[in-house]
Amino acid sequence: EGCLHLLLAHHLADQAETVLIRLLRGSRRAGRAGMAPVRTAGAVRLLRPLLGVAPEALRAVLRDAEQPWVEDPSNSTGTVRVRLRAALADRAGEGAGMRALAAVGAAAGQAREAAEATRDRLLGVAVALLPQGFARLDVAHFAAAGPDAAEAALAALLRAIGGHGQPVRPARVAGLAGRMRAGRAGTAGGCLVRRAGSAWLVCREPAAVAAAAAVPECGWLLWDGRWHVTAAAGLTVGAIGADAPAIARVSALAASLPRIVLAGLPALSDRGALVAVPPI
Repeated sequence: EGCLHLLLAHHLADQAETVLIRLLRGSRRAGRAGMAPVRTAGAVRLLRPLLGVAPEALRAVLRDAEQPWVEDPSNSTGTVRVRLRAALADRAGEGAGMRALAAVGAAAGQAREAAEATRDRLLGVAVALLPQGFARLDVAHFAAAGPDAAEAALAALLRAIGGHGQPVRPARVAGLAGRMRAGRAGTAGGCLVRRAGSAWLVCREPAAVAAAAAVPECGWLLWDGRWHVTAAAGLTVGAIGADAPAIARVSALAASLPRIVLAGLPALSDRGALVAVPPI
């Protein structure tokens, strides 16, 4: 519908229950922060302005306005959240336990925001993102950063370059960061990281690149989780692969790219004949 913002009515009890669920699951600091009051999801910004408001206060406002509401059917099913809600026995959401859990989430949220700001500053000074879908990470800045900031920045890069909807597992990120601190290349999250002069080259791992796919009748598809392809139906989009050396011989831009990056770029073909390589 073209909406840029979506407001959600999650309240204090929802937040407290989320924090408790994540504590019981052993979530790390970011998870303990619960639901974020502002979060970007694709082209939409999710806003939760009521996280500090008890549910009974919201119900009172609606009753005063003679405004009925709809109860979420999942509130009566046997989910973990419903069982915890029953154990907390605080439907009003105004008890000390609820407020303590919400306070834990708020404190963790502030810590998460501070960590994200540190991560973003590091990304801003240390990373060059290239339009061909790869990045260069300055070796000196990465080495000088604290472990938490360095791993957070690396996780963000892996998620972007790998085309993932979800973050790469922290253990994989930490393992790769350790290899990099020792000066060694490595892979994680469908990405390859290797030394290239004064920078780390972060690019798509060849073995993880998506298989070739036909452009559907609608003339559009998302390929490899990150390339929006608009082309005539029936054409095929796939990695350049073995054609990279030949393309590098006739294109100065292609020749300037790391060969492993060039080989993973999307190319359009028609019954096996190369039609175009849009990124170059």
